[in-house]
Amino acid sequence: MFCLKWLNTPFIDKTEKFPVNEQPEGPIMAMPDLVMRKIMENVDFITMLKLRKVCHAFRDFIDVIKLDNELTKVNIYVTPSTIIVLIHFASASRKSVNLYYIRYGKNCLLKVIEGEMKEAKLIKNQDLVDAFFNDFGFILRNKTKPFKYMNIEESSYNCYPPTYYDRDLLNSVKTTYSIYGCCTSARPLRGSIEPVTHLKQINEMYTLQPTADKFHDRFDCILESRESLIPIQILDVTVLRPSHFLNMARLIDMKQLRCIAIRKTYGDSDEENGKHLVLNEIVELNGFKYIQELIISGFKATVSLEKLLHIPHLKVTISTITIKDVLLNMLTSPTAKSRRVYCDHIEDADTLHNTLGYANPDYHNIYWYFKLPESDQTLQMSKKNHDYGNCFSFKWIKSSCIPKNAVVH
Repeated sequence: MFCLKWLNTPFIDKTEKFPVNEQPEGPIMAMPDLVMRKIMENVDFITMLKLRKVCHAFRDFIDVIKLDNELTKVNIYVTPSTIIVLIHFASASRKSVNLYYIRYGKNCLLKVIEGEMKEAKLIKNQDLVDAFFNDFGFILRNKTKPFKYMNIEESSYNCYPPTYYDRDLLNSVKTTYSIYGCCTSARPLRGSIEPVTHLKQINEMYTLQPTADKFHDRFDCILESRESLIPIQILDVTVLRPSHFLNMARLIDMKQLRCIAIRKTYGDSDEENGKHLVLNEIVELNGFKYIQELIISGFKATVSLEKLLHIPHLKVTISTITIKDVLLNMLTSPTAKSRRVYCDHIEDADTLHNTLGYANPDYHNIYWYFKLPESDQTLQMSKKNHDYGNCFSFKWIKSSCIPKNAVVH
């Protein structure tokens, strides 16, 4: 644990701003650079956030040395009035960190949990998106080692479980502020229902789109300021519109990105201005050829399926599937692990069935098996009927896994 007594300043927990020439500095800033780096490598995340707010010297030093702190996985959940961040580290000796930002009028409630350490405070006159990036932005800007997993999930619905807020802090600040010009009750909030009702009342006017748009604008701006593309291995996003993903993806090192999962935010219409939201520009991203797994759910793709067949693991939705699409999937190498293609229509379905030959029925599904000559590999192709359309699946299996009595082509 970092010894804060080394700092000769009473402002470690304060956020007051001072003129540049009056910034308080302690004797630790006079230590050799190498010693400072070794100290900072062992600082916990909560202390790191505090130190960046002590003075400009600390903030600049932390940002310049580009500490990765073995941070490998990040989950970010964005709603109209909350941003929740779950951070995980590679080392078992380091604890995960949870940060909870809640809009409170023109202010932001922040709660941080790191192991047994819990802290909460009110950030005055600061939007929750700005508060989040003031803390997390330096990580995005300075990260050099790859994120093994990054998840960004947008939701249209606010949620305030007790984990998200500190009730004592909420009671201490709620009498100071008013809701739409009316003073709030001085009576303390009790139980788990009253705080939720209070927060919903304050934040009921906010919707997801403005918060999500500002979040991605700030996110993209930070990535653009980096000296190099940010390295991410698995990117899992749930977004309102394709642009939220595409603008960010252009700033990611695609050579290190192996898996992309893109989903549309639940609760929003699949259509915008009467047209289906499509996600075709993904194939134009630099380095798209390196992708090993692609999942697109909720967005339609009108791009030729042929442009996606280099991907071993694929799940995508298109409007119409053709005989050519099916045959191209069949002719791809056995190195392709699995593909799943959802479609609204099958072009010339009768001709397709006649071309493929006898299909093995199994309840509401039908299967075809095409054995690879002089190999134990067999292509299993299935067609399933769903309420929302058809699904073709292509999967290479061992020949020993073919059901008994099945017709094999």
